[in-house]
Amino acid sequence: MNDNKLNLILKLLVIYLALSVVFCIFALFYTQSVKTDMENDRVENETKIAEMQMPELSDKTKGNNTPEPIKTEEDIIALNGDNMTEPNTAQKTVVVLDAGHGKSSSYMSSDEKTAEGYEYNEDRGSWGEWRHYKNGTYGDDCHGSGCTLTAPSGGSCWYPMGNGDRDTEPDINLQNTLAAKRYLEGMGYEVRLTRTSNEQNPSMNKRVSYCFPNNDITRQPDAALYVCIHSNAGGGSGTSYISLEGAYEQSLIPPDYAETSNTAGSIINGKVAAASGLHANGAIGGEGYLILFNKCLVPIAYLEIGFFDNSSDLAILNSSHDEIGRAIAEGVDEYLSSVQ
Repeated sequence: MNDNKLNLILKLLVIYLALSVVFCIFALFYTQSVKTDMENDRVENETKIAEMQMPELSDKTKGNNTPEPIKTEEDIIALNGDNMTEPNTAQKTVVVLDAGHGKSSSYMSSDEKTAEGYEYNEDRGSWGEWRHYKNGTYGDDCHGSGCTLTAPSGGSCWYPMGNGDRDTEPDINLQNTLAAKRYLEGMGYEVRLTRTSNEQNPSMNKRVSYCFPNNDITRQPDAALYVCIHSNAGGGSGTSYISLEGAYEQSLIPPDYAETSNTAGSIINGKVAAASGLHANGAIGGEGYLILFNKCLVPIAYLEIGFFDNSSDLAILNSSHDEIGRAIAEGVDEYLSSVQ
């Protein structure tokens, strides 16, 4: 092969190699460009999907590139205070159900009594609590002075714990209370119980604290009605309510405290009599000095449902908890519907 042919072959080989390099570089850039376009398309599509899922901006933020600061829990509490509620959730009407009496004081230790709100009075030689608050206060026990002094004949401002001891009655009261709770909650009420078992026996101070949010008596009460559920004794029969008729000086009570309380008691008692078959006795007067009347600050219906020392009444009380509970709930609902 002569030199001319060899040179031509070499030139063609160099041209082929140069063209191959150029092709490879072009292919590399083209591939990278396609990947970039695909990635941009993916990001754009994801952004559109996210924007479709986001709620529409409020009028306050449209056209404003600066987002509103996120409110903390402390900010919300500071703005709303005691009126803070769940968004778009109507606040339920609060009813306090008080199952009267409870564990006998003779079976409670000193620590139990203290935890339930009782104190030991060295001068009186007994456990108990003060019957009143000082005039115009709430939660400030009178300690024997600065109060209305309304008390039973021969009684005093001191209320011995043993006065509330009962044998058969606590469980009757509790079963009626639990039944009433079920029906009231079914009607949409918020129900607070002062006790949930017969191993408890709260003081009256502790019982009435359920009229307040989280039992905090430094706040405004939020209960609409307090229903005290008892059974009677002493040789009678039938169902009654105890009427308020004293001088009540605790702060925060409404001016029509006695009137509205007696209306509630009358309505509920009538419902209980009709549903249970117990004779309707109406109001029991002459006991307006009761410690609960002197310490409760929302309308209070004080029920005496049947006589547990009467065999006929006791048979009804032991077999009609559901009917009695339902009647209490219906009476509460009728009363509250009339005043709200």
